[in-house]
Amino acid sequence: MLAFANVESVVTLICVLLISGLVMGNLAFRAGLGIKRWTLLGLLIGPVAYPLFNTHKHYAWRRSVGKSSGSLRF
Repeated sequence: MLAFANVESVVTLICVLLISGLVMGNLAFRAGLGIKRWTLLGLLIGPVAYPLFNTHKHYAWRRSVGKSSGSLRF
């Protein structure tokens, strides 16, 4: 019984990491960032990479727009 519980947790962890990698790759593609880098990061650390991705996306946007420009977001 204990052996099956460990197998189920490992399978669940692998599924979460795979789904996270796919989602991070899709988000990186839509944001115009490095797809391979963010997919690999999603595969390695899972959902923890999402806040890192948002921060990186914001910094990349600020670099492309410039520091002195203002914008309205709706």
